[in-house]
Amino acid sequence: MLLPEEQYESVSTKYYFEESKSMPKLFANGCSITIGAELGEFTQTWDDGREYQDVDIEYRTANRWSTKLAEKLDMEPVNISRGGGSNWRTWRTTQDFVVDNEIHCAVIQMTEPSRFQIPISYDFISKWQETDNVNFFNWAYGGIYSPEKDLGGGYEEFSHWNTGEMNNLFSFQNHVGNQTTERTQKGTHYENMRDELAGYWLFNTQIQNYFDYLRHVLYLHNVFQCHGVPHLIIDALEGWTMCQFLKKELETVAHTQEDKLFLMLESNPKMFGLVITDFHELDRKVLSTWFEYIRKSQMSTRFNKLFKTVATLNNFDGHSYRKYFSKITMECPREGMNDMYIGSMPNGHPDEAAHLQFAERMFSEIKRRNIL
Repeated sequence: MLLPEEQYESVSTKYYFEESKSMPKLFANGCSITIGAELGEFTQTWDDGREYQDVDIEYRTANRWSTKLAEKLDMEPVNISRGGGSNWRTWRTTQDFVVDNEIHCAVIQMTEPSRFQIPISYDFISKWQETDNVNFFNWAYGGIYSPEKDLGGGYEEFSHWNTGEMNNLFSFQNHVGNQTTERTQKGTHYENMRDELAGYWLFNTQIQNYFDYLRHVLYLHNVFQCHGVPHLIIDALEGWTMCQFLKKELETVAHTQEDKLFLMLESNPKMFGLVITDFHELDRKVLSTWFEYIRKSQMSTRFNKLFKTVATLNNFDGHSYRKYFSKITMECPREGMNDMYIGSMPNGHPDEAAHLQFAERMFSEIKRRNIL
């Protein structure tokens, strides 16, 4: 997925459509999937030869799923999604928005659970490093992947992080051999906070991420219930699929004797890909302690309770929307297996036809579940 900081140069491009106070509001929130990333985008060149991505926001707005769904529901779309945003951001900004804005229906797109947010503060700014063509406000705004006018612009009290961000950071620091590219010479905004970020990433484990995925679904459901807002929550990047895999791994650890677990690991070192994220040089003593802790803390039992609650929630659609725009998914690991694929943009986001399919599926589920 494209990252917000990759789009920083285009902060001047905004689209303002007339508000219709008489129309009921359809609220949408999520990540780049929901903002309509890559729709209407094109490459421009500055006078000094640098290229940047710009966007026809009117085209993007007209062709993304939130607008298509709003048309079917005869509502006005209000879309506050942000490229690179986490489920934490979706929950936080949704909670903030519904406090003093009237909405009549909401659809939330859950994103990849490992994404996280870090508060922007004096200490953060003191370590953030300006580069030749990006100052702090350019970076913080988020460029063409900022939430536009619905949220008052892209400035928020948190910064947004995901696997791509972390890989970029470490690729700057650990470039191959002694080769120094123009990119590594210029550096990255995060060099001075590398240790802090690396420490956070070390403890940002998959198990807790998927626990939080389930909790975020329930947090969002409870927010809308509290405010009396009809709503649908959907899975776009296989978080629900991964929860099913983790559920099975935790159950295996909880109900299998330790000696047998080690034999299973010897035959297939990657069989616990979520419970154990590093398969190299596993320490048997540490692993034994970890397995025992999983059992003592009753992780499997607690995860199963959350999982069952979400699975039976009328407002949650666990259908894998990713299959509409990704030829290869966790459930379809080889090209040609996914017969639901419709289309994607060059960098992997849903194309216009996939966005339309999103809207059709959502409309059908809203009606089938009697949400409206």
